[in-house]
Amino acid sequence: MRIGFIGLGNMGSGMASNLQTFCARQGHVLLVSDLDPAKVATLIGLGAKDGGSVANIASQVDLLFTSLPSSKEVNLLAFGEAGILANAKTDCTWIETSTNELAEWEKVKSAAPAGMTLIDGPVTGGAEGAAAGTLTMLMGISEADHAKWAELLNSFTNKARRMGPSGAGYVTKLAQLHLNYLVAQGIGEALMLGAKANLELDTLHEVLQTSCAQSYVVDAYIPKVLDGSYDHSFALGLAEKDMRLINQLGDHLDIQMPLGSKVYETYQEATGKYGFDAPHLSVVRLIEEDNDTLLR
Repeated sequence: MRIGFIGLGNMGSGMASNLQTFCARQGHVLLVSDLDPAKVATLIGLGAKDGGSVANIASQVDLLFTSLPSSKEVNLLAFGEAGILANAKTDCTWIETSTNELAEWEKVKSAAPAGMTLIDGPVTGGAEGAAAGTLTMLMGISEADHAKWAELLNSFTNKARRMGPSGAGYVTKLAQLHLNYLVAQGIGEALMLGAKANLELDTLHEVLQTSCAQSYVVDAYIPKVLDGSYDHSFALGLAEKDMRLINQLGDHLDIQMPLGSKVYETYQEATGKYGFDAPHLSVVRLIEEDNDTLLR
């Protein structure tokens, strides 16, 4: 079988590397493509093949993965004479792993040729999880296709969960991110309560970790606020983009989201003040500056 992987960024490079190990073991061929030749070269060094253009890969593979920054890039690759949809093999499958917009993905699906299977499979677990092969993939996929690709997906995920029909993966990913960003902003206010009352913030963190407030955000993000780094592993501008997608999904599904709207406004303000590439927990800096108190 010939498999394609387009997009070798922080997430895609790790996924493709683990997938190449599986391909080598099973006798499959992995074709890769990225705008950065160095990233392609790294995968070639592991045994993958340079797939060249999007059209070239799409015309050869039975299964295609994409890992891209946004729906803009997904659409650029999907449409047009040189795009995926115009050049895909008959009966091929495309698994799209980005954090995408449901409405935009529905446009891509409606334009797909008969016989082509499109599956939304956004991943969660960060670049470290991608490298380690421990990602969770959230899939809008049929039961039959889920069973068909299970062994292959296990090569670079810890869990490939079927969430429901097409689009369910994107909705699940955005629902998860919605809570993540709400809580991320909330830890700033909670810590500020402690700081203003002269609590020892490391001890407060320990209490939060062993109480009803415990969560991944509490465990992983609070230390990055207390050491002043604000977590450089993810950009503030990308967090703002995610919040935009979350609110657009609410509009698409006709849901009132007052908390989502408020948090999106805060991330917009933080990005405007600190810049797109600032660490994502810089949103907490707004709380520190409003209260003239550093949380460290």
